[in-house]
Amino acid sequence: MKNKLGQLLVEAGLVTSEQLENALKIQKNKNKRLGKLLIELGYVNEFQVAEALSKKFSFPVVDCSNYTITEQLLSIIPKETAEKKIVMPLELKDKKLLLAVADPLDWETRDEIAFNTGLNIAVAVSTETSIINAIETYYSPAEKIWNVLKEIPAYEGVEIIKEVKEEEISISSIYKLSEDPPIVKLVTMLLANAATIGASDIHLEPGEKFVQVRYRIDGVLKAAVKYPKHIHDSVVSRVKIISNLDITNRRLPQDGRSKLRFENRDIDLRVSTMPSFYGENIVIRLLDSATGLIPLGKLGIPERILKPLIDVFSQPQGMLLVTGPTGSGKTTTLYAILRQLNEEESHIVTIEEPIEYQLAGITQVGVNEAVGLSFPNVLRSTLRQDPDIIMVGEVRDFETAKIVVRAALTGHLVLSTLHTNDTVATVTRLLDIGLDPYLISSSVSGVLAQRLLRRICPDCKVEADPPADLTRWELPPIKTFYKGTGCKKCMNTGYKGRIGVYEFLLMNTNLRKLIGRRGTADELWDAAKEDGMITLFEDAISKVKEGIATFDEAISNIPYAHADARKEEKGS
Repeated sequence: MKNKLGQLLVEAGLVTSEQLENALKIQKNKNKRLGKLLIELGYVNEFQVAEALSKKFSFPVVDCSNYTITEQLLSIIPKETAEKKIVMPLELKDKKLLLAVADPLDWETRDEIAFNTGLNIAVAVSTETSIINAIETYYSPAEKIWNVLKEIPAYEGVEIIKEVKEEEISISSIYKLSEDPPIVKLVTMLLANAATIGASDIHLEPGEKFVQVRYRIDGVLKAAVKYPKHIHDSVVSRVKIISNLDITNRRLPQDGRSKLRFENRDIDLRVSTMPSFYGENIVIRLLDSATGLIPLGKLGIPERILKPLIDVFSQPQGMLLVTGPTGSGKTTTLYAILRQLNEEESHIVTIEEPIEYQLAGITQVGVNEAVGLSFPNVLRSTLRQDPDIIMVGEVRDFETAKIVVRAALTGHLVLSTLHTNDTVATVTRLLDIGLDPYLISSSVSGVLAQRLLRRICPDCKVEADPPADLTRWELPPIKTFYKGTGCKKCMNTGYKGRIGVYEFLLMNTNLRKLIGRRGTADELWDAAKEDGMITLFEDAISKVKEGIATFDEAISNIPYAHADARKEEKGS
C-alpha cells in the first residue's frame, strides 16, 4: 500500500523509477510520508501530487482557504487527529462530511473518522500546506492562544535550545553516522576538509571521466581530490538539497545557501551551480564569521592611510568608496568600518547581495532582483527609514550611483564598493556611469583601493636570491628577499594567510577642482602623488621589503603597475 503513491506518480510521468527508489531509501530511515519526501527532494510539487491523485481516484481538488470552517465542524475532529493525519473538515450536510486529505490512499484514517463520528465521509484532495494552514487558522486562533498564554506560569529555570537542522548538524556527529549513504559522507568530507584548512571556496568541476575538486586557499586554487563522474549527479543533488535548490533543474544556473556547524563555529555556505559540457559545475563559498569579521586594526592598513581613513568615516556625511576586483577583501573592510561605527546613537542600514555576515544592532537588507528588491528600490525605501549611515554592497549603475550621491549630500554617511583597478579609475568610472562631475567632487570624501597578497609562511621562511629582472623596476633599496620553502602547515605552498595592500585617495580642494572640470586620469594621478599618495604597487613593495610577501607575489597581483614602471624606464 505504501508504494501505491510512488507507482502512481511514476505512471503519471511525474517521477522516474530511479527518483522513487531514492525516496524509498531515504524513507527507511525517516518517519515521513513518501509524498512529502518526494516533494522535499524536489522531484514533484504539492499541486502535481494532488492533481495526480485526483485524476486517478476521481476526487475533487480543493483549497481549504475557500471554505468557512465552523465551530461545529471543529468539534467533529479533534485538533490532534487533524494534525497527525493531515485532514480538515470542510462541510457537513445531511450526515455527510466533506473531508480534505493530503493522502487519499490512507483508507484507515477515513474509516476511523467514519466510525468515531457516525458520518459518511466524502473525500477531497488538498495540499498539505493548505490543510496545515487551515488547522493553524481555525483550531488555534490568536485570541484563544493569547488567553491560554495569560494563564501559563513563568518557568524561570528553563533554557530554550535551538534545534539543529540537517544542514547545521555538527561535522563530528555526521562522521559517526556510519549508516549514512556514501554520497552524504562524501559531501560532508569535502565541506569538513575545506573548513579545516581554511579554504574560502570549493570547486566541483566535472570532466569526461572524473570530477576534480579544488579548494581556494589564500586566493589560489589547489587540487584536492577526484571522484568518479558517474556519482556526480548524486553529489549535485545532495548539495542542492542542503541548499534548498531545485534538484530537477539542471539546465539553468541556481544560487542557494546553507549552514555548516563545525567545531563550535557556524559557517555560512553560498552555493552556485552552473551547467557545463560534462555536467553541473558547483562552487561553494565558505563564510566563517569567526575569521571573516576582522577588526579594522588587524587588516594591515598602514598608519599613513588608517588615520585619514578614520577621519573620513568619522564625518557625519559624505561617501567612502572601497574598490578592487572580486575577492580583494572589500566587504571585509566595510564590515570592519561598520563595527567601528555601530553604536546606540546611530541607525545603520546595509543593502547587500548577499548578506555575508550578520552584525548585531544593524539593519541588513538582502537584495533580491526576482521580487523587485533591487539596489535602487531598497535604497529609496532605506532613505525613508531615517538612517544615519548606509552601506550599499556595490554601485553598479547610474540609478544606484545617483541615489547614493544624493544621500551623501543630504546628511548621510554612505559606504560602498566599485569594481575598478585603482583609486583614480574609480573617479573615471563614476563619470562613465553618467554622474555629473560636480556631484562626484561634492559627495566623495575618499576612495580606498585594495588587493590581497599571500603572506610568506613563518614556519618555513628563508632568505631568497634577488629576482633576476629586478633592475627593470624602479624600486627602493631592498636589503633582503624572503620566500617560503613549503611545509605541512602551509600545505607545501610556502604561503600562509593573506595581508591587504592599500592605496587611499583623500579628496582635497585641488582634486575636487580637477574632477569638476573633468581632468584627465594623468592629471588626477599627478595631483594625488603631489599630495603624498602611496600607490598600490608601492605599498606592495613595502610588504616585500618588510619580509611579509615575496616579490613574485607582489608583481603578479598588481600587473597594471608594471606597465607604468616599464613606460617610465623606456622614456628615460
